[in-house]
Amino acid sequence: MEQYKKIRKKIYSVQFERWKNILNINSPYSLIKAVYYIETASLFLFITQKIIKSPNFVTVLYILTGVFGAFLVILSPHNCFFYLGLFMIFTKGTFDWADGALARRLNKTSFLGHALDVYGANICDVAFKMAFVFYTTNYYPEYIIFFPLFAFVILITKFNTFSDLLYYKNIRDDYKTNDKKKNNFEEDLRQGKKMKKITKLYNIYTSFLDARARSTDFLILILLIDGITDVDITFILLILSALIILRAIVEYFATTYLAFQNYRN
Repeated sequence: MEQYKKIRKKIYSVQFERWKNILNINSPYSLIKAVYYIETASLFLFITQKIIKSPNFVTVLYILTGVFGAFLVILSPHNCFFYLGLFMIFTKGTFDWADGALARRLNKTSFLGHALDVYGANICDVAFKMAFVFYTTNYYPEYIIFFPLFAFVILITKFNTFSDLLYYKNIRDDYKTNDKKKNNFEEDLRQGKKMKKITKLYNIYTSFLDARARSTDFLILILLIDGITDVDITFILLILSALIILRAIVEYFATTYLAFQNYRN
C-alpha cells in the first residue's frame, strides 16, 4: 500500500503543478475528471508495476481502448456493449495519464513516446468520430452508402502529413534541449503570431468538436441522451455529423496552407 500511495502522490503533484493550484482549473467538471483519471491511473500502475515496464505499451493500451470502444458503439447500438464502448472511450484517458507517469518513474521519456502519444490521440479521435457518424446513419439509411466516403475524409484529413512533418521538425530541437525559449513555434501558432488575423477566427471555429476531451465528452453525452431517453435528437446527430466532416475538411486545407507558409519562411 505504501507503494500505491507513493505512485498516487507523485501523479497528483505533477498534474496539479501544471495548474499551479486546484483553483486554476477551468471548471468543477475538469477537476472531477482529473481526479478520476489520477485515481484510476494510480491504481492501474500499482497493480501492474511488476508486469508492465514499458510506457509505450501503456500508450498502446490507450489506443486499443479507444478504438475498441468505438467499434462497440458501431456494432452494438443501444445495448450493454454500446454503453461499455462509451465508457471505454471516456475512460481511455486513464492510460493516457498512466503512460507519462510510468515514463517519468522509470526515466524512459523519449521523443518516440511523445510522438506515439500524439498519434494515439489522433487514432482514438478518428475512430470515435467515424463511430459517431456511422451511428447517425442508422437514423438516415439513405446516407449509409456515403459512409465509406465520410470515413475516408475523416481519416485522411486527421493525418495531415505536411503539417505534421513541419510540426515535429520545429519542436524536435526544443524537445531535445528542453529549452522552451529556444523554439516557440507551437506557442506562436497558438497565439497567431505567425499567421494572418483570419486564422484566429479559424482557431475559434476548429475549437468546436476538436480532439480534446471536452469535445469527446460532449459527443458521448449526446449518444447517451439518445440511448437512454425518448427525446428525438436525430436532427442534432445529423448536424453534428455534418460539422465533424466539414471541420475535418477545413482543418486539412488550412493546416496544409499553414505548413507551406511556415516552410517558405
